[in-house]
Amino acid sequence: MCSAVAGEPFIPLFKGRIAPGAAAALAATLSSGQLATGPKVKAFEEALGQFVGNPHCVATSDRAGALTIALRLCGVKPGDDVMLSPLACLATTMPIANLGATPVWCDVDPDTGMLNPSLLAARRTARTKAIIHYHWGGDVGPLGELQRVAANLGVPLIEDASGAFGAEFNGQKLGATGSDFTIYSFYAVSHLPAGDGGALFFRSAEHADRARQLRRFGIDQKTFRLPNGDLNPDSDIPIAGYSMAMTDLTAALALAQFNEVEHTLASHRANGHRLAIRTQHLPGITPLSRGDEQHSAYWVYAFRAAHRERLIAKLQVAGIGAQRLHVRNDRYSCFQRSSTPELPGVEIFDRENLCVPCGWWVDEAALARILECLAQPD
Repeated sequence: MCSAVAGEPFIPLFKGRIAPGAAAALAATLSSGQLATGPKVKAFEEALGQFVGNPHCVATSDRAGALTIALRLCGVKPGDDVMLSPLACLATTMPIANLGATPVWCDVDPDTGMLNPSLLAARRTARTKAIIHYHWGGDVGPLGELQRVAANLGVPLIEDASGAFGAEFNGQKLGATGSDFTIYSFYAVSHLPAGDGGALFFRSAEHADRARQLRRFGIDQKTFRLPNGDLNPDSDIPIAGYSMAMTDLTAALALAQFNEVEHTLASHRANGHRLAIRTQHLPGITPLSRGDEQHSAYWVYAFRAAHRERLIAKLQVAGIGAQRLHVRNDRYSCFQRSSTPELPGVEIFDRENLCVPCGWWVDEAALARILECLAQPD
């Protein structure tokens, strides 16, 4: 049985990377006195839009805020339904409940852990206003099929790419593939960590303009103030909004992190590819399916383990971080009003899903330790 050797460092599952110059960028913003939403947020949105290949980008305080705004733009209100897999982060599912809507739990393909497009039509209700696709562990899933099904059903598709920053489908980065909405996260352990923060990409410029109003109390910044800077009493707020705008402090840190993001992504992908190749034929391990058109960001290396608890214990003894990525959200009592049908794909994946580190901090020696543990029989 593999075990940690004295002096060998612990290999964490998640770790944020801070680029050189990040502290200086924060200091400059602090000294400027502009801490709330301002020029840094605009500059970050422009840089992010260029990176993704879609200028319709709105930065938010966090990913849950971005998802809340997307759901509002889909028309989601109390009593409506939103289709998604129960295998997702709470930041993905909780905005549905906070809007008074109901999750309609849909089954997954156990080979990917993500929505099975062929089963969605049967789960649609008369109240369905949106479909959320959660990109598992940085992988992409059958995005083309999901887009076709969503279009046929006449339901907007929201991609939650919070762990899939920089991932691609058919050569296009997520956020520029034609989906109605795409969410990114800049949480502390994301590919581009800024402490927190989110971004929302849109297929239409009109939705982007409306999102800018929703993220700041519904205010129309073009008319809210008079030319002399005074408040404009004739500027109406027809739709109530939120306090979900990104600050210049967060944006300054995120901009500084762009200096490292390509290197970060390359490291994650190189380690993820090597783990995918080396685990293909290991007993008790089922690698996930990743199609040629899908270019994973490998936030973690996700797979299925037949004896997950034993493998987690073995990895932890060896000083390697490992866990299931998420548990199925339909078990939480706050969602009890949602009926849960038979979901055989979810049952399999929830029982076996596991992930190990593959990030930028995993060097050759660490990768060898991970592979040694995975390859050793129980």
